[in-house]
Amino acid sequence: MAKEDKDEYKGDKLSAPAGFDGPSNDRVCTDVLCSLLLVGMFAIMTAIGIYSIQNGDIRLILYPLDYDGNICGTNAGDIDMTDYPYLYLVNSFGGGVCMKECPSFSSGYADEYTLVTYGGVYKVDGLADESAPTVEMPDYSNSPNVQTCTQENCYPNNNPKESFTSSGVNSGMGYAFYLSDTTNYLNRCFISSDAYTVIEDAVEDTKDSITDLGAAEDVTSFISELYSDLYSAQNYILGFGFGVSVLASFLYTYLLRIPGLLFTLIWGSLLASLGLIGFMGYYSFTAANNAADEDPQVYSDDKIKGMRYFGYFMFVVAGLYFLFLCCLRKRIQLSIGIVKQASRAVQAMPTLLIFPVVQTVGLLAFIFVWLFYAVYVASLGEIETNEFDENGVTVMVRSFTYDDNTQAMAWILLFCFFWTVEFISAVGSIVIARAIASWYFTRDKGTIGTGTVVQSIRQSMWYHMGTAAFGALIIAIIQTIRAIVTYIQKKIEGIDGDNKAVKCVACCCQCCFACLEKCMRFINKHAYIQTAIFSTNFCESAKNGFLLILRNFARIGAVAFVSEVVVVIGKVFIAAATGTLAYIFMERDISHKVESVIGPVVVVMILTYVVATLFFSIFSMAVDTVLQCFIADEEMFDGDDCYAEGSLKEWIDDNGS
Repeated sequence: MAKEDKDEYKGDKLSAPAGFDGPSNDRVCTDVLCSLLLVGMFAIMTAIGIYSIQNGDIRLILYPLDYDGNICGTNAGDIDMTDYPYLYLVNSFGGGVCMKECPSFSSGYADEYTLVTYGGVYKVDGLADESAPTVEMPDYSNSPNVQTCTQENCYPNNNPKESFTSSGVNSGMGYAFYLSDTTNYLNRCFISSDAYTVIEDAVEDTKDSITDLGAAEDVTSFISELYSDLYSAQNYILGFGFGVSVLASFLYTYLLRIPGLLFTLIWGSLLASLGLIGFMGYYSFTAANNAADEDPQVYSDDKIKGMRYFGYFMFVVAGLYFLFLCCLRKRIQLSIGIVKQASRAVQAMPTLLIFPVVQTVGLLAFIFVWLFYAVYVASLGEIETNEFDENGVTVMVRSFTYDDNTQAMAWILLFCFFWTVEFISAVGSIVIARAIASWYFTRDKGTIGTGTVVQSIRQSMWYHMGTAAFGALIIAIIQTIRAIVTYIQKKIEGIDGDNKAVKCVACCCQCCFACLEKCMRFINKHAYIQTAIFSTNFCESAKNGFLLILRNFARIGAVAFVSEVVVVIGKVFIAAATGTLAYIFMERDISHKVESVIGPVVVVMILTYVVATLFFSIFSMAVDTVLQCFIADEEMFDGDDCYAEGSLKEWIDDNGS
């Protein structure tokens, strides 16, 4: 096939629209139908939510289940528990009894002579604390699973040590446990850490037998201490986690513009990789020769040959990698120039960082509403309780069965979730691309600033919501199909879990759809950039973006590698630098106020990582946008008409358009 025929598949080079001077303010609404479909989806989701709220009961999902299968705080069981919404945990299996209130005594209170059991409260005559407030429980006497205490099975010889290992208490795995001060978490009454210490002292010679019930209190104590530390260090957490991390992000992009630094960073990474591959080959080859020279030989001849062949293979890989670097050296240099220009663009518009924060707030608001609806939909099912016997103790677990209509509503909600999350992300991509493209195609960069960002937000949300909805719809459909395949796979495995053919087919389907999703995300991103620059609809933008990729796949590959190196090193640099500074300042200023500064420092590093991720999501989109703008600039203009500056201008001058 002739070269001209091959080039036809790559499409024609871009041509400048009449009077083109960057992204136009004279834009048109794109993919309006998809905007209307998105609104319709929100209306359907709202209707499902209203129906579920009217017909469901969220308490069936969130309220705890007692040992007898009753849901505390409801009448969904054999016993009406409406007045008893709290669960007192009796054993480490999660078995417990409903109560009117979580027992709340003085800090560290525990009465080792009073037991809360599956049948009520048991007191040791003459030893129990009669002054303690009465614990209000329902009447379990008619329950088929009721288990009550006697002196023989819960308190032999009135001895707390023997009680702890008795059949009733059974080291925290029985049907009874000591009455103690508790803390309420999600309507579950957990024994306080101080109260548990009292219990440990009372059964001191057997406390090594204490199981997960004690571990739960250790977790509660840890959470309390961590909360206290975080509260004491809140100013440092907010200051370093948000303020210093943002400054560190801008500092990093500024450092990228220092002459020679980005060059050293990228080429150092590439040559270090080459050296590592070569060293692996050398080490394997040398080890094979040394093993062959040993007398007697420790390794077999086959193993020695395998080591030698592996060395040869790594030498070949190193040689091919070296040739690869030689062939792409100019494109890598171009990529370095593009990353530098992207750094300039982001620094020129620092208010771009605000929009991802707005996106995050919007996403969290949607997730809150969506979860509210989803829990109510889940409560529409028919509740069933499954009984298990653990060491002679009854434990109940709830499950739900759903009719076809409820399952359909659940799938619709899942699709709504996928589409909305992707839509919010897509809007952000178009806004960033619009702002960066305006920066690139402006000759006087001093005019770029907050106004550019505001205009990008206004135009993107007014004219291109439909394009964002179109691209997000494609991803949402793929994700929903993947979820359906997973659901079918689980169903089939439940019927015939050993069917290897079914597992293989399902895994292949998942792999194919995962690859399709990644490809579509890549195409969508470039389509959004095309829309931001030329105000074209999604289909035309996707076609032009795809053809642009075909014409410049080597450049795009090089840019992807270079930007990924910059992003990975940047995240590590920002998190490490901010975390180190936070540790130094907190250790100096507030170490006497907290149990440990490690917890607050970890939270600072997590927040820093989130901020860095948001920042570099902008940076990565900026790099891709600058690349497309550069290619458009190169294809549409010649000589002094080009908008490229610095190293990009030199590239066009040296290589032609």
